[in-house]
Amino acid sequence: MPACQKSPAPVAPASTSPYPAIEIRFSDPGNGGVASSVFAYAKREKSFEKPLAEVNATITWVPGAQAFSANFEAMNAGAINASGGAISPIVGALAHNLRFRIFAIGDPNAQLQQGIIVPKGSPIKSLEDLVGKRVAVNAAAHGEYMLLKALANKGISASRVERVPIQPPDAAAAFATGKIDAWSTFGVFFNTAVRGGARVLAYEKDLASDDVTVISASTEVLEKNPAAFRVLLRVAQSLVEEEHAHPERFVNVFTTQGPTALSGDELALALEAGRTAPLYRVPTAEDRQRVTNVTKLFFSNHAIDRDIDVKDVVFDLDAALEARHWAVLP
Repeated sequence: MPACQKSPAPVAPASTSPYPAIEIRFSDPGNGGVASSVFAYAKREKSFEKPLAEVNATITWVPGAQAFSANFEAMNAGAINASGGAISPIVGALAHNLRFRIFAIGDPNAQLQQGIIVPKGSPIKSLEDLVGKRVAVNAAAHGEYMLLKALANKGISASRVERVPIQPPDAAAAFATGKIDAWSTFGVFFNTAVRGGARVLAYEKDLASDDVTVISASTEVLEKNPAAFRVLLRVAQSLVEEEHAHPERFVNVFTTQGPTALSGDELALALEAGRTAPLYRVPTAEDRQRVTNVTKLFFSNHAIDRDIDVKDVVFDLDAALEARHWAVLP
């Protein structure tokens, strides 16, 4: 070869993986808490990285609000393509043309850390007293669901209560300054408000709620590599089992101080929730009925402008894997 002629650059071998490469961009779980303790722990311990690599997938934790519905902009842009949450915000997302679907679901849990609250000293003493009042909700999501379910249980028409659509981070300020009469909320927002003196009108545990914890992802990445999400589900199941035995590992995951840290009664509730945390599973027929119940409640009360079929909300991982002959995973 002439001295002036360069050797050809080496060519990287083509991937032999049968699984299309994807990056799971998961909404950051923060310090843990309702529905996010397993993911906070997994982030810290890097629990997903190696198993996902076996199916040609990676995971990135993307900062966002600690509420699914507050992350629509990032989800629409594709910056976040997977998240924990509940049934209701997935239904709300679909009504606003965000193509996310549920691929895993659990039973009710941590229902003493969410509900409907009023400020300290409020004259409102019961759900019936909400008639004619302004209640903050994250629209077409878990806060609005809890309010609608509570009113329906009491036979109170939702039209008699003004639902004020405010995302939880902004609702906290409105609640603290008296701009709203009550707030239907959850997680760190609920805990912080109650710690500050808010009084609970109704806990979610008293509502016979169908709005259970889920894991969801964009339809695009679910369809591209369902094996990655089956692996993510498998790892999440094993972490829940670890949480049952060692719940203390799954609270205050990154910090024991500040507004996201739990202590006292809140910590005790979180530890008990961890001991009894439900295992995630591929949605069953009963779970699909829960999805339908949430959708019907939203549609009948004009929280969404169209009825949504359960098949558009739930993604069947097993069927997707079988169609690709990927039923056996590493």
